[in-house]
Amino acid sequence: MTVYDGTKKITLISLIIPLLMQRIFDQLYGTANVILLSGYSETAVSASSVANQVLDISIVLLAMITTGTVIHTSIEIGADNARKAGSFAGTGSVSVFVAGCALAAINFFAAEPLLYAMNLRGQTLQLACQYFRVRALFLPVSGMLNFLNQLLICNGFSKYTLTVGISSNLLNFFFSFLAIYSGISIMSPISQVGMAAGLAQVCGIVLAVILFKHKNCPYAFEFVPGRLLKILMLGVPGAMVSLMFRIAQTITTSFVAMMGDNVINTKVFIGNVVAYVPLLGLAIGSANMVFMGRFKGAGELEKADICYRQNRAIAVALNTVLSLLVFAFHRPLMMMFTSNEEIISAAGIIFALDLFVEIPRAINNISEGSLSANGDVKTTFFTSTLSCWLGSVALSYVFCVVFNMGLVGLWLAFIADESIKAIIYIFRWRSGRWKNIKI
Repeated sequence: MTVYDGTKKITLISLIIPLLMQRIFDQLYGTANVILLSGYSETAVSASSVANQVLDISIVLLAMITTGTVIHTSIEIGADNARKAGSFAGTGSVSVFVAGCALAAINFFAAEPLLYAMNLRGQTLQLACQYFRVRALFLPVSGMLNFLNQLLICNGFSKYTLTVGISSNLLNFFFSFLAIYSGISIMSPISQVGMAAGLAQVCGIVLAVILFKHKNCPYAFEFVPGRLLKILMLGVPGAMVSLMFRIAQTITTSFVAMMGDNVINTKVFIGNVVAYVPLLGLAIGSANMVFMGRFKGAGELEKADICYRQNRAIAVALNTVLSLLVFAFHRPLMMMFTSNEEIISAAGIIFALDLFVEIPRAINNISEGSLSANGDVKTTFFTSTLSCWLGSVALSYVFCVVFNMGLVGLWLAFIADESIKAIIYIFRWRSGRWKNIKI
């Protein structure tokens, strides 16, 4: 539960709480916009939500660099090598910004064909393109904000990410409210909501830079190709889990889009509730990955094993309790978004099924970070790819399109996806092969 960085004591709880709050704040960006847009136009809700799912793929691509940088920085700090840790941080920051600019240009010019491929048509497609192009321009900002937050956490200053999260979310809600209800008409309301989110992130990144420099985190403004190669060797397979998840979500959403805006909105509203259930498990997984990096750097592999088993059990228990609470209170939760009784009734069935998604997902949240931090990125890469295409995508097509099971079929595919990964990861960890992998 505790590691030491020189004379500084870092506890697992001190990492988990700020990480949880950061993830909640990240999720609140989307939830606040959905609530505000639902009062303006349900078509705008569908458009912005689908656009965000497509953009999430680019954000995960940037997170590959961030993940690799965090793992290497944690290992170098654990080995008491601040110079190399700073070099990895500098190389990672330059790479994230340059890659973010490239992805921004690609997404901006390819907006319409990308969203058309998501089965959006008519006014929904038009609104989605307007929102998508504005948000695409801020991809470098989104990537750098996540990068700096993760490095603050990696250096043991996770509580400062709370300041960044609170500030940027308050600004996002304020800017978005003005964008929709102030009567200001610089561009379309949905484009202004996208601009509001981007400006809030700009403010967040300024604050994150100030905090990062104030705490003297190891950093050298440089770009070393050899460091980037090492970052990508761990970051690409390590972040492939998130990428496969986003791809699966994007493709399955295109299946749902074939059923009409009402079904898309049902999925969006349900998704904005269930998205909060795994956040605590994800926070534990991120904190666990920092600890794993320290243990790996210090050669304390038995501690790593104990830490993994302990945190896996905690995450499963928490996801179970939170899923049951969401199911019990799903009516008032759904009424924050809609008063449509048909949507609320359908949500009850989905929330019951979601319990069987969240239990194996808790195992995966801990296992993926633990294996990646110990260099076993091939396992997470191949497992996430396999479960994505055979679990989420293939089964959701069969259940949703072939058998016309709607959202129930979609959630059954999610259960299969998470369960396949959980079984493979448990057996892989028990094999102990991760102990012999050199980084």
